[in-house]
Amino acid sequence: MSTTTRPPSPGHHAGPADEAGPAWSSRPPVAPWHRLRSPTRPRWRRRRLLGAAVALVLAVLVLLPDLFGLDRVLPFAVFAALRLPLAVATWVLGVGLLALRPRWWPVLAPTLAVAVLAVALVVPRAVPEPAPAPGGTELTVLELNSFEGHADPRAIAATALGAGADLVVLPEAGDRMRRALAGLLPGWRTWTNVPPSAAEVRGVVVASSPRAGDVSAQRLDGDTRYPWAEVTGGILGPTRLVAVHLVSVVPQWISYWPGELAMLQRWCAAAGPAMVVGDLNASPDHSAFRAGTAGCTDAGTATGTSLVGTWNSGVPRWLGTQIDHVLTRTAPDGSGPQARSLEVLDLPGSDHRALLVRLRLGAGPAAGSPRVHTPPVG
Repeated sequence: MSTTTRPPSPGHHAGPADEAGPAWSSRPPVAPWHRLRSPTRPRWRRRRLLGAAVALVLAVLVLLPDLFGLDRVLPFAVFAALRLPLAVATWVLGVGLLALRPRWWPVLAPTLAVAVLAVALVVPRAVPEPAPAPGGTELTVLELNSFEGHADPRAIAATALGAGADLVVLPEAGDRMRRALAGLLPGWRTWTNVPPSAAEVRGVVVASSPRAGDVSAQRLDGDTRYPWAEVTGGILGPTRLVAVHLVSVVPQWISYWPGELAMLQRWCAAAGPAMVVGDLNASPDHSAFRAGTAGCTDAGTATGTSLVGTWNSGVPRWLGTQIDHVLTRTAPDGSGPQARSLEVLDLPGSDHRALLVRLRLGAGPAAGSPRVHTPPVG
């Protein structure tokens, strides 16, 4: 039987049966276009969910690696150090993409939330803590990584004298820098913890002003890539100050870095007052830094200046990271150091910026009582 519909003959008028069409047809009925479901729509949804998941994981790995202990290895240690600029860049990029592609918001929203959380973890360090109570003895410390001894000793000496510094701590400085400072700072005592034949990068130089009194320094030999030095006596009273230079976050030394930070507990968990001064190659954004310095207060965080970068001096301060530190610990009786102010200074010749920290030495047994000055040593 044929199902072909014949055209009406001439003079034929369509009736109800003709309008209804044939009784049956081999062609399936076609739904209106707006009822059709595109087979690509579920696929697009899956791709969107996958994209959101991938973006979220990447944002967490880059901006929050310390929450999972990943920041103790490369490249996550570098990501943690640059958390704030990376979070800001992520936010700006995400908002820009949303402005161009509003329909991408399900993919970008989780990433933007991670960026906001990363900034929220950092911003409180820009808010100063309450200043220490008045009184006690004033102590001023100048710290600078001298970049393998290339920093200008004349600038260092002029800054120390102009600021009234009591102690100067210079990581990556050896006997050549010590001798230069001794000639520029008459009456000051100077030390280095490496022999004259050692490369400048391995040493730490400590200089103390006449006002600091009978300060002494000794080399600390331990399981560290660079030797440290402990400074005691004089104006410090019962406070023990350790001058340090920790290994850089580079492939050949990254395995030693968390262990060296952990060694700082010798001072930050001590019963008496203590200070840690130097280049730690770490910031409070690193979990190993927070663990190793638990019990100490970072002068940058206490004064609201922790986000001012000391490295690299070749980039804007807001883009760098503060890896140079002055850490303080007070004793239960209130004796010991507390930071009053911190300035970040640009000095020629170094790839770091200097820290000028003014502290209060709280009253305690013999605190802030300089002893008789003795001639310079070594």
